[in-house]
Amino acid sequence: MTTRKFFKKVHLWLSLPVGLIITIICITGAILSFETEILESYYPERYFVKEIKETKIPVDQLIPIVNAQLKDNTVASIKVSSNPERTYIASLSEGFRISAFVDPYTGDLKGTYSFRDSFFFTMMSLHRWLMDGSRTWGKYTVGITTILFVFILISGLVWWFPTDKKKLKSRFKIKTKSGLKRFLHDIHVSLGIYVCIFLLISALTGLMWSFEWYRNGVCKLFGVEVPAEKEGKGGGGKGNKESKGPKEINYQSWQAALDNLTKQVPNNEYITISDGSATILDKSAPHLRATDKYSLDNTSGEVLKTELFADQKSVSKIMSWAYALHVGAFGGIIVRILTCIACIIGGTLPLTGYYMFYRKSLKKSKKKRPIPSAS
Repeated sequence: MTTRKFFKKVHLWLSLPVGLIITIICITGAILSFETEILESYYPERYFVKEIKETKIPVDQLIPIVNAQLKDNTVASIKVSSNPERTYIASLSEGFRISAFVDPYTGDLKGTYSFRDSFFFTMMSLHRWLMDGSRTWGKYTVGITTILFVFILISGLVWWFPTDKKKLKSRFKIKTKSGLKRFLHDIHVSLGIYVCIFLLISALTGLMWSFEWYRNGVCKLFGVEVPAEKEGKGGGGKGNKESKGPKEINYQSWQAALDNLTKQVPNNEYITISDGSATILDKSAPHLRATDKYSLDNTSGEVLKTELFADQKSVSKIMSWAYALHVGAFGGIIVRILTCIACIIGGTLPLTGYYMFYRKSLKKSKKKRPIPSAS
């Protein structure tokens, strides 16, 4: 058996059992990569103010106004955009990833968003756990499928290269006038090679959320020490913390911190303030999660410690880069669009592959069918 035939068989027999799971992972991943943009288009009133005024309400005055409108919840952190057209986004203390959108000029609550109750939570559940409520077998099924997907892509790449250099050009073309069979074949072969590198990057980085041994190995590869798990912490996941009642927060220190940090980092995309800490995304940051971290004095809002993203050497930095590579958030909107398109195409590859396998199997069965003898 030649090398190409071997990789052809590897590509085929690995694809057949996991093809539909790959389709689900790719399509849901494409949708999730533009979650913010989709929400902003559908709910513009949440993300953008109606009227830009001369001054914004100071944060220490704004948050009590917001808390009064929330009634049964309070602000735990607030994201302040440097864009005067955008609302402030407050994360709430009660519930899982619940956000409130606030007009900084009027203090009006423009709406709330609960990620757990959203369409995108369903997409994430499919993408990461195949809707498995326990997040065990679904998580490992996705992880194992992703590992197989890496081998499927590599074997497909080896199989793709023709032995005859004259045929190389035809491998990049899609013929539209040679029938459905040829058209779907070219879509599988040609589009597959165009998106292969994007899908490989997404698959290899996606494994960071599937397997702890893989994540630890990547961290060690980049010289990042993985902190030992605390004794008695079982389960390997984050459970709901027991509520101990509302915590008293000095919001006046938040405004002081915001003033200090705005002067310190005038070229910021946004500043997120919480009790005793802040994060800032600089407009020159390499990707959307490359935030600088600041420790704050809870009384005065004074900056006690600065940890720039460039100087960080932690698991969180590795994970932020993994996420950026996973969704294409490291090279501007063009790279994100290309990554999204690659995921959509990746979702069609198993379907066109199944069709090709069906046609080939049908052809073989016809050849084996006995010819009826003349009576």
